[in-house]
Amino acid sequence: MDYIQVTLADKMSEQTREYASARIGELDRYAPAPVDFAWIGLTTASGPTKSVMAHARLDLKWVEVQAYAEAGTSTEVIDLLRERLRRQLVMMHN
Repeated sequence: MDYIQVTLADKMSEQTREYASARIGELDRYAPAPVDFAWIGLTTASGPTKSVMAHARLDLKWVEVQAYAEAGTSTEVIDLLRERLRRQLVMMHN
């Protein structure tokens, strides 16, 4: 991918940013066209759940692929987000 932007909630670590960039960045091999830009946002829920929410957008030439996920940890939510994006990219080949 040409460019990946990762936005994190205040108390998330740099390791979370690196993990998200690495996991989402490897999805370009499934895309039917080059991925020009990827944006990933991670936030934490307020309240008793303390879950982590993620949103990602991949910009291909004329197509935008988006996914949302929520999980208990940042690693879980990034992996879930990656799988949802991967499925969409693979389906674009059919």
